[in-house]
Amino acid sequence: MTESILKRKHDTPPECVLVAGASGGIGQTFCLQLAEQFPSITLIRLARNTSKLLPLTVPTQDITFDITDTVSISNALKILPDNVNIDWVFIATGWLHDDILHPEKTWRSLEVNHLLHAYTVNAIGPTLLVKQLLAKLNPGHSTTIGILSARIGSISDNQIGGWHAYRASKAALNMLIKNFAIELTRMKRPTIVVGLQPGTTDTPLSKPFKRNMSPTHLHTPEFTARHLINVMQCLVAEDSGQLFDYAGFCFAP
Repeated sequence: MTESILKRKHDTPPECVLVAGASGGIGQTFCLQLAEQFPSITLIRLARNTSKLLPLTVPTQDITFDITDTVSISNALKILPDNVNIDWVFIATGWLHDDILHPEKTWRSLEVNHLLHAYTVNAIGPTLLVKQLLAKLNPGHSTTIGILSARIGSISDNQIGGWHAYRASKAALNMLIKNFAIELTRMKRPTIVVGLQPGTTDTPLSKPFKRNMSPTHLHTPEFTARHLINVMQCLVAEDSGQLFDYAGFCFAP
């Protein structure tokens, strides 16, 4: 695909959207933008700490969950009714670094705990959330699922190496997205699953690396959320399993 899907006509506005990671830099702003653009929307917000969620002008259902804990994911989704109609699911969870672990510059820095945590947050958690959510959704209702991925997880695009745990965990996520799409298509289920690349956004995740970046390459959360919403609106069944950047261009895994 050589042109942006944003050239397509927008689909019907969503009536109900579930946002996982709704208290994060991108997830929080995504919710704010949804409420602003679609004043009749209902939001289901999943967050580790719901007290950090901002009040909105639209109805919300706020649920505590931890993307690294399968029991927590299961308990959170039990709150939802069976066969629920959700138009969009946006999974905005992700991990790159913390106060102890930082992106590896060399294979000499590879550590088990670093790899396991990256895979848990970036690949395993979102995958198990989608698995359990698919069992809750109305199978006849059209649902679009967008999961935050990263171009840095593209194997074909990798020219400089490094950042081993993050790259590998996002590459794993991309494969799982493709697998979901293939199986759901075989089931003739009207569910789209894609990976979304937000671009480098001014959030705590990118904070340690901002000083080396040109301001023109660092997006505000508002810019990122607005563009990702536009991408979600333009997705069609044939896009399922693919990766799209914030500008609506498909890129290779």
